[in-house]
Amino acid sequence: MKNNKFLKILITIFALYSLLGFFVLPYFLKPKLQELINENITKQAFIKDIKFNPYTFEITLLDFKLKDTKETILSFDEFYIDFSLFKTIDKKHIRFEKVLLKNAFINIIENKDGTINLTRILKQKNNNNKKQENSSNSMIDFLIRKVIISNAKIDFKKLSDTEPFFISFNQLNYIFHDLGSFKNMLASQNLSTKINKNTLLTLKGGFKLEPLSMYANVNLKRLKPSELILYKKSMFNFDISDKTSLDLNFGYQLNFKDKLDLTIQDLNLFINDFDLTQNKNSLISFKNFNINSLYLDYLNHKIDINTIQLNNLKADIQNSKEEVINLTTLVNKSKQKETKNNKKEKTQDKSLLWSINLNNSQISNTNIKYKDLKTTNKINLNNLTLDLNSFKFNNNNLFLDTLTLKEPKIDFSNRKENLKVKIDNLKIDIQKLSKKDKEIQIDTINLNKDALFLSDKLKNQIITKNINLKVENLNFNNNTLAIKKSALIKPYISITLPKKTNSKTTKKTDKKKVVKNSKKTLDLEIGPFNIKNAALNFEDKNLPIPFKTLVSKLSGSFSEFSTTSSKPTELKLEGKVDKYGYTKITGLVNHENIKELTDVNLLFKNIAIKNFTPYSGKFIGREIDTGKLNLDLKYNIKKSNLDAKNSIIISDIKFGNKVKSEDSVSLPLELAIALLEDSNGIIDLDIPISGNVDNPEFSIAPIVWKAFTNIIIKAVSAPFSFLASLLGIEADQIKSIDFHFADAKILPSEKEALDNIAKIMVKRPNIAIKINQTYTKEDINKLKEIKTQKKIEKTMKEFSKGDKYQLALEKLYLSYDKNKTLDKLKEKFISKNKEKKIFQKEKYLIYLKESISSKQIISQKTIENLAINRIKNIKHYLINEKNIKENRVIIKKLKESVSNKNFTNFELEISVVK
Repeated sequence: MKNNKFLKILITIFALYSLLGFFVLPYFLKPKLQELINENITKQAFIKDIKFNPYTFEITLLDFKLKDTKETILSFDEFYIDFSLFKTIDKKHIRFEKVLLKNAFINIIENKDGTINLTRILKQKNNNNKKQENSSNSMIDFLIRKVIISNAKIDFKKLSDTEPFFISFNQLNYIFHDLGSFKNMLASQNLSTKINKNTLLTLKGGFKLEPLSMYANVNLKRLKPSELILYKKSMFNFDISDKTSLDLNFGYQLNFKDKLDLTIQDLNLFINDFDLTQNKNSLISFKNFNINSLYLDYLNHKIDINTIQLNNLKADIQNSKEEVINLTTLVNKSKQKETKNNKKEKTQDKSLLWSINLNNSQISNTNIKYKDLKTTNKINLNNLTLDLNSFKFNNNNLFLDTLTLKEPKIDFSNRKENLKVKIDNLKIDIQKLSKKDKEIQIDTINLNKDALFLSDKLKNQIITKNINLKVENLNFNNNTLAIKKSALIKPYISITLPKKTNSKTTKKTDKKKVVKNSKKTLDLEIGPFNIKNAALNFEDKNLPIPFKTLVSKLSGSFSEFSTTSSKPTELKLEGKVDKYGYTKITGLVNHENIKELTDVNLLFKNIAIKNFTPYSGKFIGREIDTGKLNLDLKYNIKKSNLDAKNSIIISDIKFGNKVKSEDSVSLPLELAIALLEDSNGIIDLDIPISGNVDNPEFSIAPIVWKAFTNIIIKAVSAPFSFLASLLGIEADQIKSIDFHFADAKILPSEKEALDNIAKIMVKRPNIAIKINQTYTKEDINKLKEIKTQKKIEKTMKEFSKGDKYQLALEKLYLSYDKNKTLDKLKEKFISKNKEKKIFQKEKYLIYLKESISSKQIISQKTIENLAINRIKNIKHYLINEKNIKENRVIIKKLKESVSNKNFTNFELEISVVK
């Protein structure tokens, strides 16, 4: 009976426990839990049912919803927790066997004011009591054996009038096993979700909390960047095509034990059909961009990449009139100032040294357009292919096995300058490029160019053919550039200037400031440079008579030279000019300044100057009938520009018929020849010639004639400067003859000027001197003074007593104005000093003399006699003492001029003997 009673008690307890656990507790717990939740949130929560197993301690919440007045914010169909009570007690840690969340839904909304709806779910409570800090930093041990999130969905919506945005993570499934706080416990995880309609994201891996570390394989497929940029559309001033997709897969390992240790393995990135547009205009597009097999080791700063490929890149770059490049406007700039911390972080990032290995990179079929609206420059680069193999970068050291630029088509134009440049089939091949510390080494550089064409709308043309340049063993180290050897073989260059139309264009020249470079001069160690069978053709159709010349069979070499060695470099070039002309260039390079060539001779022999008739016709409107040109030039070269002191001998030059030319300058050629030509009919000049040392033959014709024309212009416009240079004196020493006022005597200083003029007239027998005879007001005033003095001396003889000089002045003064009295005049020269009257006699006498002098009259005959005596003395000195022929001294009419305050000047002019 007792056993039956005990059994009944047990059954009753079991029944009551079951009733309480399965039915009573859920019944009372549901409203209490719902009430508790609603008391602490601003929204309304609903729980359909709660199930509890009092024996296994499994609890399930069914059909939970969190709503506001408009829509559901959070919901799930089932939330199941399997709490292992007995193992928790036995193992002394919190333990869950399983956690399951089915059909969860989270609706995240960003309001127009930027707040997130989830942040406003909990009610804010005023709590003045400070929270007590937990003195223990130890983590409570726990273990969750399995967590399953099944078919979850997360929606994010941005409410905005200007940039609304929506993204959905649906079909989200996440499972992990063995998540716990125990050391070295590894939890596995699997994640898969669909982003919007097209993108798939999967993640498979694991992690542990102590120490914190994780690993995974990530796979992202068909990501649409166009869907993501809508979130911050105001930041981006561009659109991305809906066809653009991104695929990414990689594995990673991440550890946080001591330092951040991140490795990324086998990363593969594929971007397809990329098209970035601005205002419906495509700026950047490409068919595909691939990165294959990237490995990254963050701790050791190492990146290995197998291949990078970029295909069918197209770029449309435009620089506005305000000099704003369109690509810089893609992202709207933030007005926030950069913080100091950000600046420090950037500085630190620059100090990190990374090792980068790239096996292969190829950019193929690249097309780039560039347009500058301000300068009107326009560049089209089409069909560019760039291959790069075995690129390595380690601790700022670099190695590249090969770099090849293949056959791009380049078009350049400038509307303002009417300039066009076209380059086809260019190929540059670089082998074995390396950079170690500050040393750069290139084994070989090959540049091949079949044809280069430059022209403008006026059909000015430069054509090059068969450019074959090879450079071997280029090295740069310690500010020294070394090249073992190089060669240019059979190049042909043709330059054609067509006949221009009558339209006139004006060009504005910008003055460029010369900036002095204070950097250390580059040292060069260049091996021999050979030129074989070069040909240069020049044709100028823009002349009344077309000009054409050819320098052919131009061969030679530059021997080895070094700026760090005293050994000079030998230069040898030899070629043929037109039919009978000859040119030879020899010399040495001065290594103390590599930009200057010293002792270099450029010899041109037997050049028919008649060939320059096209230029004489254009610039001075005359043909050249006869004459020969011989040039013996000594070059100084700075930055490849000629600065030459040249001996140019022109013999027996004779000008012929006139040529009509709008560009011709009206010059007194007879005067110019008289100034330049000596008694033997030879013009022997030392004049500067500028040009380019790479092709001096091309520039020889226009440069020589331009220089000759400039000398003519300089000579006839400033003949005294030109003639004075023959004696090494200043032009002011021979431009005029000075006389004392009212005096015809030649001063000793002016005899030197006349001596120099006589010497010049001997050197230039065909010139004449014109003398401008003049008189000045100072001459007349001086003549008046002389006349007054004579009258004073004569009048003084009339007095035997008293101050004869004063009496004479007073008598003469009254003779010109009898109405005046001397007493009144003297009162003007009486001053009072302490009630004492003082007569200023000296001022009184000066006044009388000046008054008398002003009354004197100088006749025109007297002035003319003064001029005649002056001319007579000059002619006598030149003709009688210096043996100058009388017809070479020409006297011009007398005229009044302004003095130089000290002397009267007889200005001189240069003329031609008739």
